[in-house]
Amino acid sequence: MKRTGCPGKGGFTLVEALVVVTVMGILSGIGVASLRAAVANSRIKDAGINVTAFMERAANAANRLNTTLCVKVGSDNKALKAYKGECNDSEDEIVEEMSLETPNHFLASSEGTCPGDVDRYSQNRVELVPKIGVSPIPAGCFIVRYAGSDRYMASVKVPTKFSMAYMLSYNSGSSWETH
Repeated sequence: MKRTGCPGKGGFTLVEALVVVTVMGILSGIGVASLRAAVANSRIKDAGINVTAFMERAANAANRLNTTLCVKVGSDNKALKAYKGECNDSEDEIVEEMSLETPNHFLASSEGTCPGDVDRYSQNRVELVPKIGVSPIPAGCFIVRYAGSDRYMASVKVPTKFSMAYMLSYNSGSSWETH
């Protein structure tokens, strides 16, 4: 039998190879963008869990020690510290401490508003006064932002609830989801 066509021709043309590489690049770009969004969502949710758990631990410490604790955001906006004593300018013994993972950071007290009908903790600090049978955490919230994105987390204590909860916003605080 006689073969027809070009002898020795096999493989792909340069145009075909470029089309395949271009399509793979586009699909990879979409995947990377989705992965980055998923990482940002995971990190801001993790911050919500950690800040809320920290506040609960600090409240338990205030009751256990039967003393007032002052919880303050650090000067670098990356840490929370619970000090013995009232919230004045002096920083006594540290009872509890936690740091946010980079690039999360607490918003300055002049930025952002709490979800619902609670106010931000004044100057990013709050006093936990021990009370028997009642949470020492007053109504209010701390707000965390993921890098320069539109992802926010608020660790919120509402007057009608015993414990704190965290809420997430994926649109710069315009709407919040409770978790």
